[in-house]
Amino acid sequence: MDFFNKLGDAISETGKDVTQKVADLTGIARLNMDIRKREDFVKKQYTEIGKKYYDLHKDDGDPFFEEINLIRETIQEIEQLQAQIADLKGRKKCSICGAVNDGEAMYCMKCGARCESIFEEDVQDESEETELEEIILDEEKKDTE
Repeated sequence: MDFFNKLGDAISETGKDVTQKVADLTGIARLNMDIRKREDFVKKQYTEIGKKYYDLHKDDGDPFFEEINLIRETIQEIEQLQAQIADLKGRKKCSICGAVNDGEAMYCMKCGARCESIFEEDVQDESEETELEEIILDEEKKDTE
């Protein structure tokens, strides 16, 4: 019987060890999750600080950080893409307040300004780009022949 008592004690101790290790692993996983949540919070705060800094300095003539210029350029590109989408949907973007109006609207539904198609200039610019691309392709073909 002594053998079985020792075996039972060993199994009991092993069970306690396993239970403790599982509890430790669960605790570690929970702590890691808390760390990730707090890191995400810090990243969001950094982003908010960056947005506030950008808003304060976006109109500076010579910004301290080059990223401000990159943000400006990217915002302009986004606005152009949004304008293209509005054009494809048959809508107009108000040049005064930026509201998107129905393509048939004569006046902006938000501010009352006269709606004019902002896409006429874009179409002219795109046709000039297309002509330049064709000239470049023709030159490349000549070079390869």
